[in-house]
Amino acid sequence: MLTVGVAVFSVVAGAAWLRSATAKIKVPKEKGKVVDYRETIGDEPGEKQLVVDGVDVWQTAALQSRWNAGAAAAACVAAFLQALQASLHL
Repeated sequence: MLTVGVAVFSVVAGAAWLRSATAKIKVPKEKGKVVDYRETIGDEPGEKQLVVDGVDVWQTAALQSRWNAGAAAAACVAAFLQALQASLHL
């Protein structure tokens, strides 16, 4: 039973890290120009917006960090279950 838990949480961690690696927040464009959309998503007025190749770098980093946190938590649970399984077999 613990082996199944280890496998499931390992797959969840891998999937979350894959999603983190591919997550992007694209910046909307109007007539070929980047739209300053910061106020519509709740950011404070006057904050800098860094756009590279049509992607908002700061918002993308925030999104990727949330996916990384979930992946790390799933990996932690998998490692705990594996350690528990090893200790019960002694």
